[in-house]
Amino acid sequence: MPVTRLVRNIMVPVEEYPMVEEGASVLEAVWKIRESFHRKDGTWYGFQSLMVINDRGELVGILTLKSLLVALRLREFMDHILNGDPTGLFFTPHLIKDSKITVRKIMRPLSVITVQEDATIMEALLIILKNNINSLPVLSGTKPVGVVRTLDLFWFVGELLD
Repeated sequence: MPVTRLVRNIMVPVEEYPMVEEGASVLEAVWKIRESFHRKDGTWYGFQSLMVINDRGELVGILTLKSLLVALRLREFMDHILNGDPTGLFFTPHLIKDSKITVRKIMRPLSVITVQEDATIMEALLIILKNNINSLPVLSGTKPVGVVRTLDLFWFVGELLD
């Protein structure tokens, strides 16, 4: 497998990625992420981030599971959830019902860290490692077209090692 494979070949297209409005509450965002999870053969599958849209439907940011947990001051759940068991999300809504925090306040704006769709996978990997992030928005020029995740990069690196 050539190292020059491009990000567009492994990204999750933006249309397939879960979204939340920037004015939504943290509780709404938790429910959106929770909806993306499903269990199969004892293993949890789902997205650990949401694309954030404004009131015009334009993509403006990304909201990660980690950002949600930090905002909710639920650090004791973080290790449990990020280590592959999202069941903690099913017990947190009662703790955050009255939260006034909006997605806009805790999202990472798209303008902060992105990669172009024609970048190599190795370039995307370096951006993710340098910035200590797990989800990287992919742009075509200035238009968001997808997200590349550490999981996507992991599979690519595995192919290189075969």
